[in-house]
Amino acid sequence: MYQYEIYFANDYLFEIMTDLSQIMGIKYDNDKLQKVFKFKEKNNAENLFISYEENRQYFICIDCDNVDWIYPLIVRCSVKQHEGVNKCMLEWDNRIREEYGQDLTERIGNSYGNEDTLLKRIESKYKISI
Repeated sequence: MYQYEIYFANDYLFEIMTDLSQIMGIKYDNDKLQKVFKFKEKNNAENLFISYEENRQYFICIDCDNVDWIYPLIVRCSVKQHEGVNKCMLEWDNRIREEYGQDLTERIGNSYGNEDTLLKRIESKYKISI
């Protein structure tokens, strides 16, 4: 199992979600994503958008809590999907970094099983388990 995590500028929310969902074969509700994107109550679990694969083991999770318009993105994927997911996330991360004049990222590591992850922070923030 692989878990990749980045922060991204919310301008790219829908494009990133489309790309990742296609790679992973996850169908998602675009109307629900729009609703979460427009939700403005800070520190509320309604800010979370999670789209699961059928077996609910793999998912795409985005926290749309609007603190500086930067969103955390967590993707948990299978061994078969991980190369495509990693490549997609790295390309988006570097595209956004380039636009904002930041140093480019060479790689995105697998955070699955790590002590401190974005996923664990989100679960703690909203007092939920994903």
